[in-house]
This record gives sequence, structure tokens and C-alpha cells, in this order.
Amino acid sequence: MDFFQHQERARRKTGLLVLYFILAVIAIVVCVNLAVLLTLFWGDFQSVSPSQWFSHPFIHWITGLTLAVMVFGCLLKLWQLRKGGQGLAEMLGARHITMDSTATREKQLINVVEEMSIASGIPAPQLYVLDKETAINAFVAGFRPSETVLVVTQGTLNELNRDELQGVIAHEFSHIFNADMRLNLRLLAVLAGILALGKVGEYLIRGQRRSSFSRSSSNRKGGGGLVFAGLALMVIGYVGLFFGRLIKAAISRQRELLADASAVQFTRNPAGLGGALIKIRNGNGSHLATPHAEDMSHMCFGETLHFRLRNLLGTHPPLDERLSAIGSDWVARARSRARDTGSGPASPATSGPAAPQGAAAFAGGSTVPEGAKSPEAPTPSSAPSQRVGTVSEPDMGYARSLLEAIPEDLRRQIRSHQSAESVLYALILSTSTSDTESLLDALNVSDQRQALVTLSETIRALGSRLRLPLIDLALPVLKPLPADNRARILSHLTALIEVDNRYTFFEWALVGLAHQQLGEQSGKNRRTRFRRYGALAAELQLLFSVLTWASGAENEEARTLFQRSTHGLLPAGRTLLPLTHCGSHKLGHAVDRLADLSPLLKGPVIDAAADLVLADGKVQVQEAELLRTIAALLECPLPPLFAS
Repeated sequence: MDFFQHQERARRKTGLLVLYFILAVIAIVVCVNLAVLLTLFWGDFQSVSPSQWFSHPFIHWITGLTLAVMVFGCLLKLWQLRKGGQGLAEMLGARHITMDSTATREKQLINVVEEMSIASGIPAPQLYVLDKETAINAFVAGFRPSETVLVVTQGTLNELNRDELQGVIAHEFSHIFNADMRLNLRLLAVLAGILALGKVGEYLIRGQRRSSFSRSSSNRKGGGGLVFAGLALMVIGYVGLFFGRLIKAAISRQRELLADASAVQFTRNPAGLGGALIKIRNGNGSHLATPHAEDMSHMCFGETLHFRLRNLLGTHPPLDERLSAIGSDWVARARSRARDTGSGPASPATSGPAAPQGAAAFAGGSTVPEGAKSPEAPTPSSAPSQRVGTVSEPDMGYARSLLEAIPEDLRRQIRSHQSAESVLYALILSTSTSDTESLLDALNVSDQRQALVTLSETIRALGSRLRLPLIDLALPVLKPLPADNRARILSHLTALIEVDNRYTFFEWALVGLAHQQLGEQSGKNRRTRFRRYGALAAELQLLFSVLTWASGAENEEARTLFQRSTHGLLPAGRTLLPLTHCGSHKLGHAVDRLADLSPLLKGPVIDAAADLVLADGKVQVQEAELLRTIAALLECPLPPLFAS
């Protein structure tokens, strides 16, 4: 199953989630009506027989009120999560980790995330830490791959070495690839509605206790009825909790095994993930102290709380099962380490057990259940659409080489807001053919002119292959800025490019990525609006025309290439547009609409784009930048090594 199939499956599971929710609502409404009927009998408020209840007008009010409470609970949670992953992190009280952090453990996390980000083609997530949580756990949240938040516990930073931390981060990145994040956020809202009645019951009981001493004896019977109603609602709340856990277990368990398998595939180091799971098993565990632990149980790397009926209601497979899925001897290793350490917490400096490296280490001993096993990483010569949402060992190695090629001083500087902003401007200065003074005049930054010139010369000397990695490092630093500051940066980028009234492909890529991650629509949910190519025929025609001209083909050769590469995607009569009809703003608008295409339809679009860009059989840096940017803007992360 590839990236696009995972995306489509997640979209369809949203419908399954709605079905589960409807069934839970029906069950809860029946329970509430039964509780009200019993309350009326017990409190002697009104004599209504069970046979009369279903035709009594009161049932409509009770049912309507019950539905209103549940819908209100859903809407309230949706409002709290309107910012996506950032809203969830704020709700949990997580602390934002700035990219220029000097704390040793936080710097290690930043380095691992940057490496994984460049290797996968996903913008680096915003990082948060739960300072008061000593257990090992983590989760990702967001509406789309380009707008993701990664939250780790302080225990994760303190207890895990670099390989183990990389295994956990790779597990979380696979949830991004598999479109689990948006489903998880929707599941949070649904469960909030299901549990809302239990909260109302708790409120009634607390209110009854506060007024119990001031109530006259003549009112105590009625007060007792309220207590009974409160208790009944609390019981119904636990019924809702049961349904909620059942729904989460039905959706989450196989996804966790798949994420484990993908993490080993990405890192080719079973010892990393295995070591992290062993430290959870033998150490402080993964349970969270936050009151939101129940809400978060389906999102985290490990179980967030202990409860009975684990085999039925657990959101994660047992740790021994997860270890067995990595390799047949990992459970024995875990038990051996537990004996050696007396079941105490493992030392942060202790590496995971030695394990064979390479693909055979996972493929040979894997017992991942059917439907959860991740396929071997595609070779670099695979079709680009098959490489979307994957990370291979060469990708990781290439990402490390790119990061090592960036001077340490520049990497350190780029992690501050001002320097990251300057890097974006310097990237344009280093590639533009316009007069430098005219470009600096457009920025209107007299006090930074010489610094920008020096920075642009440094970037130019690094070569073209580091341009996209520099963008990947700079944009996440600027995401936390206020909206006004981000709008100012986008305005300055546009002003720089329009000095010569023309866009190069790199300039278009830079501005497009900046708008995606810093624009006013960044962080907001996007929905699938188009489920057939015909609805976006004009946009596809424009995109493919631009890419045809970018390939260097001319005249009849260009028209032949266009028809061959776009066969089956465009309706009859859609031909190659003249270059004069392919403006940069039109292209940006077209790609933005194509991002709302159904997931299964995006793969052929990326393959057709690759055919056009790589028509001459060579992969130039500019062509690679263009193809990866288009894939990123379509929310389809493409690793750097997508063609041989």
C-alpha cells in the first residue's frame, strides 16, 4: 500500500468513524432515556409506565437534549483544535522548543528531526516538549503533512540515546505518511462528544454535594433524584468511554504495527526502535500524568494509561508483540535486560542491543501481522509516485551529507528568526540576475545590506544542491512568528522577485513553499474537493504546459512530449499552451487547486510531471527542485533521491 492508498484509506475511515459515532449515539440515547425513566419512578415525579414512555412527549426533549450535549462536546473540542496540532499542544500545556535551543537533549532532537525531514521531503514539524512527563512517549498532530506538530515527553529526551530517539521519530513520521494525523484529531472531537454526558453527570453530583447541607428535608427526595440522575449520567459516561475505547482500538492497533514496521524500514536499525520499546517495558513506562491521557491514548507512541480488558480495548498492541514484530529474539533480549537491570530504568547512555544492519535485519525475522507489514523501500529508480511518503537508507545518507555540507556557523545562525529570514532573501540574491543594489532597495533594509550580500555570496559558493535544504531549515524557524511578521516576509520575497518582472523556477518554488508554510492558510485543514480530472482540466493543462517548456523541448517535440506524458489525464482537445499563457501566478493558483484533488488521483499527476521534467533522461538540480516543490505543494512529500 503506497502513500496515496494510505491517504484514501484514512479518508474512508473517517466515514467508518462516523458510523461508529452514530451507533454509540444511539446506544447512549437509549441509556439516557432509560435512566430518566428510572429517575422519574424513583423520585415519584411523574408516573409513566415503560409502555407509555416511548410515546410520551418528554422522550423528544430528553433525546434532543442528549444529542445537543454530545454535539456541543464535539464542537467545543473542534474549536479547541481549530489550530490543528498547535492547538492540541497548547491544550496539553506543552512547551515550544525553538530551533535555536542550546539544551543538549533538545539539540539532539532537532538534529534527528531535521535529518528525517530532509530525507522524507516533509517540512520539519514544530517541536514541543511535555516538561512534567517523565515517561517515554511522543505523538504527531496536524491537518496535513506540511503543518505538523511533534510533541515528546521530557522522559523521551532524558532516557533515549540518539538511535532510540531516531526510531521513535521515524515511527511518528510514518503516521504523517499514513494520513493518521487528521483522523486522530477527528477522533478526539468525536470522543469528546461521547464523553460529554459523563462530564454533565459529574457536575450534577458536585452541585448536589455543595447544596446538601442547606437543603430542607422536604427537598431531599427531589435532591436525591438529582443525585441519581447524576450517577446515571456518570455511568452512561463510562458506557461512552467503553464505546470510545472500542472505536479507538478498532482504528489504532494495526496502524501502530505498521508505524513500527515503517520506522525500521526508514532507519534500517531495529536496535533503535527496539531499544526504545525495551526501555518503556523495563523502565518508567509510557503512561502520562496529564488529565488528557485518555484523550491522547490513540495518538501516542505508547499506551498513555493503564486499564483492564487491554486485549479488547487497547489502542496499542502489547509491548512484547511489538518487539516480536521487529524480530523473533527481541522479547528475550527485553527480559534479559530486565534481569540485568533489576527492572529499573535504563541509563540514557545505554545503546540498544546490537542487531544486524541492513534490510535483512528486519525482513528476515519480522513477524508483523498481515496488513501491517511495510514493504521494502523502493529503489531510487522507482517511479516518483511510488517514492512519495517513503524513506530509504540512501535517502537518510543523502540527507546527512546535505546537512554536513552546510557550514556549522550557517546551520547555527539559520535557527534564529532574523537569520532564517535573511537566508530566504539571500537565496534570491544568490540566484537572481538582477542588479544587487536594486534588489536591496526593494527590501528597504539599509542596516542589513552588507550582511545580506555576504550571506548571498556564502550561499552561492555552497552550490545549487543545498538550496532546497536551506529552505527546509529556514521555514520551520519562521512558522511560530505572528501572522503580521509572516505576511511581511512574504511581501518582501514577492518584492525581491518582481524587481525584474519575471520568475525563475527556483524563485517560484521558494515563494510557493513560503506561502504554503507561512501564509494565512497555513495550519488550516484542507478537504478533498475534486474527485475527477475533468474538474481540474484547465489546471492540469497549465501545469503540464509549464513543465513541458521547462524540459527544454521545442515546437513539435514539445507537443509530442505533452501528448505522450498527459495521455489519460486530460480530456480531448486540451493541447500544449503557449509559454506566454503560463504565468507564475496562474501556475501557483493551479497547483493550489490541484492540492485538493482526491489522493488516489495525485499519483498519476506526479508521474506525468516527472515524465515531463525528466524527458531528456537527466536529472538537473533545477528540475529536481521543481518536481519536489510541486509534489510538496500537492501535500505529497517526495524524498530527494527519486530517480537514478
